[in-house]
Amino acid sequence: MLAWSEVSDEFAWEGSWRDICITDTSISDWQATWEMLRSGDRDLNYFVDGENAAPPENVVEIFARPRERTFLLAVLVAGARLNCHFFCELEIEFDLDPRQIVGQAQLDAVLAFMADLAAVTGKISTMTPENAHDAPFLSVTPSAKSKYISTHGFFRDLAFQKP
Repeated sequence: MLAWSEVSDEFAWEGSWRDICITDTSISDWQATWEMLRSGDRDLNYFVDGENAAPPENVVEIFARPRERTFLLAVLVAGARLNCHFFCELEIEFDLDPRQIVGQAQLDAVLAFMADLAAVTGKISTMTPENAHDAPFLSVTPSAKSKYISTHGFFRDLAFQKP
């Protein structure tokens, strides 16, 4: 796993969130992810239109519902909240507030979560700046190999420039 001291600058608060994503997904990737999330003892909260709700058995039910409704799955990982909004079938995305990643324990837990996503989909899981999925700075392969691609202090520099 990666060391917190190597990657901590990527979690400097400059006003934006970070995204964990897997691109080029299908409904079968979503279903595998859904089953992984619902199995075990994960701390999950599911919301429909902002109200707590029971999660459906099958993720297809979420994508079949009217788009004017909002859906949110919050997964707590070592105190960090990872949010999935079910935007589209072609991409699995969880956003996170970088202020919740404060040390090695949170980093390890998030990387383990990314490894689980990669393993069940058979695709690389990445962490990117918010809505910049073509610019990953962390990646985890289906075999749980993690890689760090430095942004050379991009987030840290932005954080220091804030008034």
